Amino acid sequence: MENQKLQLAKKKVKAVKHWYILIVFAILGTICLSWFRVYLINIGTPEKWSWLVMIGPVIWALIILFKGLIIFNKLPGFFKNWEERQLKKILEDEENKIAKYK
Repeated sequence: MENQKLQLAKKKVKAVKHWYILIVFAILGTICLSWFRVYLINIGTPEKWSWLVMIGPVIWALIILFKGLIIFNKLPGFFKNWEERQLKKILEDEENKIAKYK
């Protein structure tokens, strides 16, 4: 039981670490895309087209938000129940495969 708790804790710490890394890369990517947008404006691209470059950071922000909600267990119960159902289904399938070959 303690080993399972330790494994869960390690898994959560790893997920949080990857989430922070995702945030850093999103910030760096947003800075690069902002510079690219300024470049597009300077070479004469219409401003309405240069805003399309900023769709990437909006998508990154949504991904970071959703992943953070998953990591910190802030999603509604539907997602947690779905995950538990999928785990049970996979375990049952594995048990059925093992029983089939006995």
